[in-house]
Amino acid sequence: MKKLESNIANMAIVLTAIAIVAGGLLAWVNNVTAGPIEQINNQAIENGIKSVILGDRNIEFRVEDPTEKEGFIFHNVYDTKDNLLGTAVESTDKNGFGGALKVMVGFDPEGVILGYTVLEHSETPGLGAKADGWFRQPATAQAEQSAVVDVLLGAPGKPGNHNIIGMNPGDDLMTVSKDGGQVDAITASTITSKAFLRAVNAAYKAVFGYTAADAVSGASSQN
Repeated sequence: MKKLESNIANMAIVLTAIAIVAGGLLAWVNNVTAGPIEQINNQAIENGIKSVILGDRNIEFRVEDPTEKEGFIFHNVYDTKDNLLGTAVESTDKNGFGGALKVMVGFDPEGVILGYTVLEHSETPGLGAKADGWFRQPATAQAEQSAVVDVLLGAPGKPGNHNIIGMNPGDDLMTVSKDGGQVDAITASTITSKAFLRAVNAAYKAVFGYTAADAVSGASSQN
């Protein structure tokens, strides 16, 4: 075979051929992996809905087709008798410490938080990334953590107030305690904590139309 001359035209032909082959391979890989990735994402959403609405309850349920409005995605969950068990809401706050923070929050028909899960985040490991567990710790776990802090740092022992499960953003002031709210921020991660609570409040407001934080901010603006 005659060797191609090393000139601009031949180099362009070779590079074009390489680009075509590489593009074809990428398209093939994308086609092969698109289905499994979609299945994984759908399964994650389904598991998230079950977690934030049912928790540990083992009952039959069905999920209505999701609806989307103004950036929120809603999943209504019903029992076998078509009674509404609750609504799972996908909500994103763009101003986390590392970027956007996306959560799914489950509310019962009266607006009480049944559960939540963090779907996506770019927060610092060991700090802001704790949001997935920090805001659901039971009182016993909070007390144990406080005791550890007491031993290590000599700080006064006091159970933390950062379990939002069972709270209702329509009645409870779901902002960080440093701002006068009822929820303790993640240690050394106030920005992440604020982003998380904004996402939760926004999810509630998207379903019920108001929050206790709205009432406080409204009263403040009139003073």
